[in-house]
Amino acid sequence: MKSKASILSLIALVIAILMGVAYLVAGVGLLPEMTMSRHGWIALGLGTFLSVVVGGGLAAILIISRRDGYDEAAHEVFKKVDGRED
Repeated sequence: MKSKASILSLIALVIAILMGVAYLVAGVGLLPEMTMSRHGWIALGLGTFLSVVVGGGLAAILIISRRDGYDEAAHEVFKKVDGRED
């Protein structure tokens, strides 16, 4: 059984998402009529795709470097080299 706090958090999340969607739907009606050319859609798609690729690559580098120990604090590295346990 889920705890009361997790159920309340889930309800708050659903309410926040519904409020955001309602805000977007209401805002679309206030925007002026605009169209985007094929080149604009291509640029939007490429920009989105490349942003996701770069973000995924950076996240992968972060995970790999953490697993290999490159993110250890400097004093921890020196403790291992000197053989000291403080």
